[in-house]
Amino acid sequence: MRSAKSYAFWSSVLLTSSMGSASGAHAESLSRAGAIARALQQNPQVAAARAVEAQAQARRAQVESAYFPTITLTAGVGPSLKAQLVPGTGAQSTKNTYGDVGLRDLSVAVGGDLSALQPIYTFGKIAQRERAAEHELKARRAQTQMTRAQLAVNVAQLYEGWLFARSAEAFFQEVERWLVHSQEDTQRELDSDSGSKEQDILRFDAAIGAIRLSMHQASAIKRQAEAGLVAYLDLAAGTALEPREGYLELLAVALPAQPALVAVARLQRPELTALSEASAAYRSLAEAEAAGNLPDIFALLFASGGYTPGRDVASSRYIRDPLNGFYPGVLVGARWQVTGFMATERAHENQAKARELDATRHWAASGLVAEVTKAYEDVLRARADASSADSAVKSAKRWSVLASADYSVGLGDIRELADSTQAYVQLRVAAYDASFRQNLALAELARATGSFDSKTQSRIYPPPEGHNHVEPQRPATPGH
Repeated sequence: MRSAKSYAFWSSVLLTSSMGSASGAHAESLSRAGAIARALQQNPQVAAARAVEAQAQARRAQVESAYFPTITLTAGVGPSLKAQLVPGTGAQSTKNTYGDVGLRDLSVAVGGDLSALQPIYTFGKIAQRERAAEHELKARRAQTQMTRAQLAVNVAQLYEGWLFARSAEAFFQEVERWLVHSQEDTQRELDSDSGSKEQDILRFDAAIGAIRLSMHQASAIKRQAEAGLVAYLDLAAGTALEPREGYLELLAVALPAQPALVAVARLQRPELTALSEASAAYRSLAEAEAAGNLPDIFALLFASGGYTPGRDVASSRYIRDPLNGFYPGVLVGARWQVTGFMATERAHENQAKARELDATRHWAASGLVAEVTKAYEDVLRARADASSADSAVKSAKRWSVLASADYSVGLGDIRELADSTQAYVQLRVAAYDASFRQNLALAELARATGSFDSKTQSRIYPPPEGHNHVEPQRPATPGH
């Protein structure tokens, strides 16, 4: 029952196995599609990816706020001198500024300044940063799809392994019962001195021990897979799970031709979208930084004023009293700030980052063909293995039945029975292994083609419930 490729995921199961032990938990009925859908809704990894999206949305809103005016208000309260104008004059007071100042000369002043700076034209500083923020948001959304796809594959590994272990455990239990029953018959014959040998009993002991070792492994793996599913689906610790499929089966999903799957991957793969959008974001940011060498055209609206009881308003256009009066104004101007070559070099830095992502995307696009091919060939190989194993299982089972019949009537040798039983067990486990590998390869193929989040492409894995037995479209020879 040992297969390195089939059990590559057990290490991840072991990390979460301790999370599933508690008593009194309720039961959950799961299907392939239901398990993946629930994980994508409730898993914290998806929630974390969406939180990153929210951060990108907030940054975009921050950039958009630069289109609105910057408003500054300063207000305060403090002491001020009372002052009355001499009739017939414009600025003279009846008293000097600080001489002979008493408490009766003081009053409370209220005043402040208000300004509104409205950008008119910034040569792309705001617009390009807004485009960069929009591209970043799209890249973050693609990264969320990547997280969802990988999570779906992880859940598929656990679910298919769970079914594998359940099927193997039930099979080993059946073989164990048959071996124990055969051993008891042999023991009775030995006790009656009817020709059986003590070596026959020892062979049965060894066979039963080997089956029990495999059964222990299958039982442990089943419990570990259940604990892993509980963790991935964010269920209560110790929740009992029951698969709707019951046991492992070979999913006979009709696959398009390999070139068609590669074309789908190039259109739908979120990794390519993320790299393209991130590259575009850095290019827009480079243009925004380059615009730092150009001025900003703005409009400035301002007003200042104050009020002091007991203080007359100076009506002269040449004299302003900040503590008692109102003075509005409006300006249109330009602000030009140049800091050597800093803006140009920041633009070059962002352009270099964009080129880096372009090169990475080119490599990723080239690697898609190999990735799709690997998953596709894994499916075909597993299907061929399953077909061969099913045929061989029937022959091995018939061989085992005949050997058992011959042995029971004293015409066969125990070694023939042992060899046939060993072949039957190995081939049955190989059939389960082929089904597991094929189903998991379908999940990998769905991720490789970007089909987990697709609404236009038919789902490769999991297939729609009730459509698990579609006749597969196989090429004339495997791999072509």
